[in-house]
Amino acid sequence: MRGRILTGICGVCAAWMVMMSTRFFALSLPDIEGVLGIGPDEGSWLAASYLAFEPVGVALGCWLAVIFSLRRVMLPAIMLFVIASAIAAVTHDLTMMILARSGMGFAAGIIVPLAIITELRTFPPIWRALAIALYSSAATMAPQAAAPLDVWLVTRWGTPAIFWIAIPLGGIAFVCGYLGLWRERIRWLLFARADLRVVFAFSVGAILLGGGVSQGNRLHWSETPLTLFAVVTGIALLIGVLVLGGRRVVHPILMTRLLTRRNALLGALIAIPYQFASVLSGSLVPAFLADIPAYRPEQIAPALDAVFWPQALAYPVCVMALRYGWMGARTFLVLGFGLNALACLLDLDVTSDWIPGNFLTGQILQGIGLPWILLPLLMLFVGDVVPSEGLYAAAIFNVARSLAGTVATAWAATGLRLRAEGRYGELLTSTGLQPHRRMVAAWNGTGALPRTMPDPALLNHRAQAVLGTLVRHQSVVIGFSTLLADLALMLAVTCIIAACMPPAGADRPEEQS
Repeated sequence: MRGRILTGICGVCAAWMVMMSTRFFALSLPDIEGVLGIGPDEGSWLAASYLAFEPVGVALGCWLAVIFSLRRVMLPAIMLFVIASAIAAVTHDLTMMILARSGMGFAAGIIVPLAIITELRTFPPIWRALAIALYSSAATMAPQAAAPLDVWLVTRWGTPAIFWIAIPLGGIAFVCGYLGLWRERIRWLLFARADLRVVFAFSVGAILLGGGVSQGNRLHWSETPLTLFAVVTGIALLIGVLVLGGRRVVHPILMTRLLTRRNALLGALIAIPYQFASVLSGSLVPAFLADIPAYRPEQIAPALDAVFWPQALAYPVCVMALRYGWMGARTFLVLGFGLNALACLLDLDVTSDWIPGNFLTGQILQGIGLPWILLPLLMLFVGDVVPSEGLYAAAIFNVARSLAGTVATAWAATGLRLRAEGRYGELLTSTGLQPHRRMVAAWNGTGALPRTMPDPALLNHRAQAVLGTLVRHQSVVIGFSTLLADLALMLAVTCIIAACMPPAGADRPEEQS
């Protein structure tokens, strides 16, 4: 029992450390850029380096854990994440920061899939739902809990504190893992039979795809051929690994034959719309509040808190219902996607006057819906997997999750930019603004312009500037609303796919889960 408690604490603390650090960075990126003395263009490489190396860590971590054991891979990954976070906290050099973020992404990719294996091995099969809930809470609750903690850390100790906080969590995870994780023998024969060319091809493909997609919006995709080349090459290499690599080697980096099972295939595919659903509270709402009202993290935090607290109720309800058979996993999955689609629809009436309180209902619905997606989805996914295939299955699911998260973030940023640019031209044209006409009367009483100006040319210039700013804000609002409509439609369609998933263990009737 002592060993089980220690391993459970190790998995939970390691996963929460990774997910909280991700949100810390996203909220404090402008402050980090200020500390480094760089602009948004250079700062974008800090996020891109993390996203490029995370899927590499996922696949390599699971692949190495099969050979060297979970303990021998998990503990060094925790130390690497802590050391990289410490380097990021003290450095003022852009190159060192990019290297630190790359190390954090690689270590995070290793930790996250191994954390769920740790929890599944800790709890008996009858409490599988609880094991998965402890793991999935890191993906759905930790980013929301990090928002108020980020504000407190930065206010009290400055921006480097968001990196230093990884040390206590990582220290707890490392000590508990060192004392509790299982000591297993090294399987050298698997390493001798491995095809390292496939491993190298996957790593290069994942880096090119993750880095290219994360930089695509900033470089305007088609305007930068190098970005498209990186994305296309990355996709080609990954397809080659999936088609050839999983069949020709004894110990593949991705065991593609698992995808012949319906729940494994549908689970990996549904991980994609799940990542799109998490973009609503993870990226879209914070981006709107940071752009239109120009809010700081301390003002955005209440909107993220509204997603956190409902999960404290949603998880126990789902765990108990699945444990005692009160409701099926597919039913929860459909309800989860439906609640997230409804949350998008409730925010369609957004205006430029909206504050965090206006998003409250939608955020609460998503706080209930996200646990009801991830927990039953993982229950169905692992239901068709035997213990010896656990690490291979974790690699497939988390590679899909990692790459889908990068694509979803890029989709949100690109979609919002393109819709806003299109609406901006339409709105500006409909104003009837002409170079020889003064627009001062349009803003009478707003306080944006002085009542009298001695220079008519300056007056006209300032009026046009105010008009352009208001039109830009309105175009962003309209673009945000249309993006939510598209997201709601995607999640509604996913409800149909989720309803088609068979019960857990349907493809291996000899070992029903």
